[in-house]
Amino acid sequence: MDRHSVVPAEQRLDSFNIYRTHYKKIQDHEIEVGMLIPKDLKPGLHPVFVRFHGGGCTGLQTGSYPLVHDNNAIVVSPNDRLLPEHNGNDIQEDLADFWMWFKDGGVTDYLSSQAGAHAAVQLDYTRVLAGGDSAGGYLAIQSGLTQPRGPLSAIIGCYPMTNYLRRQQEAMFMKEPSPPESIIDRPAPPRPRNRISYALSACGRYAHFFGSGSHLWPISLLDSGAATYIPPTVIIHGDKDKAISIDDSRLFAKS
Repeated sequence: MDRHSVVPAEQRLDSFNIYRTHYKKIQDHEIEVGMLIPKDLKPGLHPVFVRFHGGGCTGLQTGSYPLVHDNNAIVVSPNDRLLPEHNGNDIQEDLADFWMWFKDGGVTDYLSSQAGAHAAVQLDYTRVLAGGDSAGGYLAIQSGLTQPRGPLSAIIGCYPMTNYLRRQQEAMFMKEPSPPESIIDRPAPPRPRNRISYALSACGRYAHFFGSGSHLWPISLLDSGAATYIPPTVIIHGDKDKAISIDDSRLFAKS
């Protein structure tokens, strides 16, 4: 099967070697980062796709990367702390700490410590793409607005969160009865975690848990003048999106 064909979910990572380490520790808890390196990687300097997970900042999602093979690139995918156990300031701290680790050679330092074909992988720090969907798009855009000019070459945000999540309550969510507000306050968040994301946004409690400082959201970073530059950015957003309004992306593009 050609890698540009539709690949079953369970096979999407078969063409990669997968590495995992952590870029920071909070007490005994490691915040992980994954590295996907194509098995057919050719010698030379390798562009990097920093791929942030989606999930409304409440959970993790993954993706597949056929273009990574075509461009002889590697994928670096960091985790971060999640709502509702943590807040937006915690997530911003993780984002800054990841980029510090990355720019200080964290990827190559880790790979060089591992025996095998990828111990000498070289990254092209002049070709770094950040991207993701939903919360991942948010983290990619936030990276472009908060990191010093230079590390990021471009950004791709798919239906990104440029403002806090809010949506209309509906009877059904993901083909199941919509979760009640009461799940927000349970000791253990529900599985799958996207149900907590729905409840926070539909019940008007997302900003309470995330925080509302102007430094936390791309749109308010621009409105406040705190951010004056963003790398070349592409936003992809459907006009039927119920979770994240396309109006947020349109407003951000005009700012």
